[in-house]
Amino acid sequence: MGSKSQTCASRVLCFVLAMLPFFAVAELCRPELHGNIAIDADNVMIENNNEMFRIDSKGNLYFDVHRVALSDAQRASLTAYNKTIRNDLPFIGRTLSEELHTSWLALDGVITTELGETSTLRGEVGQFHDYLQERVSTSLYSPDRDPVLNHEALTLAVRELEASIPQLIATVSSRGLMDIAMLSEGKGNKMQFISKKMAVLQNKLAEEVKLQRDRTLSVQQDVCQRFAQWQAQEAEIASLIPALSSWKTVTVR
Repeated sequence: MGSKSQTCASRVLCFVLAMLPFFAVAELCRPELHGNIAIDADNVMIENNNEMFRIDSKGNLYFDVHRVALSDAQRASLTAYNKTIRNDLPFIGRTLSEELHTSWLALDGVITTELGETSTLRGEVGQFHDYLQERVSTSLYSPDRDPVLNHEALTLAVRELEASIPQLIATVSSRGLMDIAMLSEGKGNKMQFISKKMAVLQNKLAEEVKLQRDRTLSVQQDVCQRFAQWQAQEAEIASLIPALSSWKTVTVR
């Protein structure tokens, strides 16, 4: 039983972790963030290496209030980047939040069907979903719900989750067994019931994990492609504008 419950718990945990932004794309790319981005009206605000600069929709570049003299080629490159970020950043935040919620609903449906609406495991996984949503919100939205990219918040969230994996596995395992043990009350052969119930739960969770991974594959690919485009555009800008020669928001590996 211990081995079976541990396997079940691991599958639940891997499924939930896969819905976190960087876990979601880890199988296809490994983006490493280096700076913060915010959108203010038509402006893209960049923070990198403790320096702040702004790119408006016409490709003008400002350090603080000071406008930098640019050539047409430099301005064209910044205009394209501004458009990319203003299109991609809201998409990434909105899509990751929606995908997380959709996948949690699918997982919640399996747990509810097998263990009941009041199961402890359902409550634990629901709380973890809320936590992930809060981390997504903190990393990709301002308090006013404007799109941002807070790379430190997102990096911290990933580190916290990695550190909490052993405890989460133990929690999911114990709560699942607790729920099944309660359902076994009144059964003629409790151990047989528990064993079969755990096997059914395992199999259905595994099937749902595969369905959700397949469903989100196109989204994962899209996020990877968008980050790769950021990297390519930033490299082009850095080659054209000496003041931004060391600028880099994302590295995709």
